[in-house]
Amino acid sequence: MLAWDAEARTAHARVFAPGVGVAEDPATGSAALGLGVWLVASGLLPGDGASSYTVKQGAELLRPSILRCTVAADAGAVTQTTVSGNVVPVAAGTIRRPDPRS
Repeated sequence: MLAWDAEARTAHARVFAPGVGVAEDPATGSAALGLGVWLVASGLLPGDGASSYTVKQGAELLRPSILRCTVAADAGAVTQTTVSGNVVPVAAGTIRRPDPRS
């Protein structure tokens, strides 16, 4: 679930994943990064250059988190995303997709 404040570039998010044993996650870095890709694709963040945004999550669990994110794009294609905050990393990786221009 997501509520987006365009003026503040802030999202209030809730992530439910009962299928993997997590009723609700208080801070989901991978979802915060995916949100940046969606924001660019939806035109809610610029399709060129770097943009920052914030994701607030976990307040309902009494474990509030603030994730600070950036997304960089070139001609509408996301080239890089970052996330930082007081979270516990559980995985790292790279997602590659074919270049639709080739």
